[in-house]
Amino acid sequence: MSNYTALIIDDESLARFTLKNKLEEYPQIDILGEAASVAEAVTSISQLKPDLLFLDIQLGDGTGFDLLNQVEFTGDIIFVTAFDEFAIRAFEINALDYLMKPVSDRRLKDALERLFEGESKSMVSEPVKIDYNDRLMVTLRKSINFVKMSEIVAITASREYSYIYTNTGKEYLTSYNISEWDNRLPDQHFCRIHRSTIINFEYIAKITPNITGTAEVLMQNSSKSYVISRSYFKKIKHRYKL
Repeated sequence: MSNYTALIIDDESLARFTLKNKLEEYPQIDILGEAASVAEAVTSISQLKPDLLFLDIQLGDGTGFDLLNQVEFTGDIIFVTAFDEFAIRAFEINALDYLMKPVSDRRLKDALERLFEGESKSMVSEPVKIDYNDRLMVTLRKSINFVKMSEIVAITASREYSYIYTNTGKEYLTSYNISEWDNRLPDQHFCRIHRSTIINFEYIAKITPNITGTAEVLMQNSSKSYVISRSYFKKIKHRYKL
């Protein structure tokens, strides 16, 4: 069984102390150090080059996801968080596992057994379908927000990123690209209508076909319309019997 070097990243000193004590039962895990912030973690990861991160989501100067955007880390990640799995399941990070605070001995053991058995990124590389009742964790001006999937009206591509538009009029920039959304959204509610646009059928107000074989769709509570391309319009009409 391989040994793993690890870094504990959490802004709560008690949480770091407690987890470190629990990990003493696992000689395969060598704790190289601790970090209490994104800034500290960036430096520690660069200098120590750990195999494994025990990573809190909410840190004092940002989030664990902010950290991952600032470093090149190819090892395994175990999130240790106060956020419920229901809320973060839809996030696209290839994490080995999520441990809820306070971390139980059983859940820690399960996560480490997966690590030792090599069941890491290969297990989560397949797209996980997002349930319509799930909530998506997104950031807006450095604050964490939870968006219900049922509140999403439309999603549009922005190069390798995408914008989410909600029924409350808010918009969020996310690191999903449009193809990732297409693979993970529940088909019974969401449909791609263009190479750069996905809409929620629950919010369609009006569809106006054009003589070119395309169409325009107007969403509820919005003055903005979206173009349905010819190829997608054919699929939509066939699938949804429009």
